[in-house]
Amino acid sequence: MLQSRLHIQTIGANSAIARLDPVHLHSPSIMPSRQALSSTQPTGIVLAGTHTWASTQFDSLLPRQLVPVAHRPLISYGLSWLEQAGVERVVVCGNRGTGPLRSLLRSHDGFGMQVLYLEDAMPRGAAGCAHDAAAASDGDTFIVTDGTSIPNVELADLLAFHRKSRAAATVVVHDDQHRGVQSGLHTPTGVFVFERRALAAVPPRGFYDIKEHLVPRLRAAGEAVVMFASGRSAPRVLGASTYLAVNEWVVERLVSSRPEADRMAPSRLAWDAPIGYTRIGESLVHSEASVAPDVIITGPVLIAAGARVQSGAVLVGPSSVGRNSVVEKGALVSRSAVWRRAVVGANAVADRTVVADDAVLAADSRAFRTVVRDRNNTRRLL
Repeated sequence: MLQSRLHIQTIGANSAIARLDPVHLHSPSIMPSRQALSSTQPTGIVLAGTHTWASTQFDSLLPRQLVPVAHRPLISYGLSWLEQAGVERVVVCGNRGTGPLRSLLRSHDGFGMQVLYLEDAMPRGAAGCAHDAAAASDGDTFIVTDGTSIPNVELADLLAFHRKSRAAATVVVHDDQHRGVQSGLHTPTGVFVFERRALAAVPPRGFYDIKEHLVPRLRAAGEAVVMFASGRSAPRVLGASTYLAVNEWVVERLVSSRPEADRMAPSRLAWDAPIGYTRIGESLVHSEASVAPDVIITGPVLIAAGARVQSGAVLVGPSSVGRNSVVEKGALVSRSAVWRRAVVGANAVADRTVVADDAVLAADSRAFRTVVRDRNNTRRLL
């Protein structure tokens, strides 16, 4: 019988997965399954399984959980959200397609939280993965979030609501609005709280979804399933266009935030300026980046360590320029994400574009709503 494989380690907010511009690291060691996590405190579960996407340029770059959002792996925002709320133990649920993720989750010296990596050999669905993760812990309450989204709800309030309701499951939803008017429709954000008895209703084998299978089964059994209404949706990466939207959303908050205001704001997700960055006008520039004096920057822009922006270039935000990348003379980068070691050639234009790791947008070329993966290789994004 195929079984889940588990790996355990400790990570923290200062670890490679949470820092800007992370690198791929060695795989953690294998540990026994049942005794891996032991706590009466809530356990976090991050759903990070990935399956084959449509054959597009963006889909083949990285697993969604690892795409760089403001220079950090997307999954790191969910982990930071859990850690900032005091969650000390987390299970990351992956599969055979998330090997790079397992390599990135590694031991880290210093404070942090205990993280277990669980790999399902066969597709289990969101509820199936959560069930298997609960089997690796003796906790009673489980906070489930999606590794391809950024949780945008105050976790302390959510847990207080869940405990007061005594429900088997709490589903976080946000109210759909059209032009500021409530529609009366509730959309799940991908964040849930489950009691162990709820996950015990999931079969030990086979595919099982939360919304399609588990919630109806709990209600049919007379268990309470309640909704926690959040005024904010959870930004999620579903493809190239949503990736750019999420990257812009985070860059805007990083650049426009002020530490004093952020400490008073709910669900602030550490929007303080990252270590090593200086706020210059509407941009955040790393101390090891090089920006020519005549470069024009308008709107929020994040420029990483080692990046070089040459004379006459124009950066229009929200945009991000990755570690050791180059924006050459006279180039225009607008509402785009330039990843690590990429090059935007002289007088080239990148608008609503992803320039992937090590890619080159040739001098004098134009890229609009595209993914640039290899030299002179672009495809339409939508």
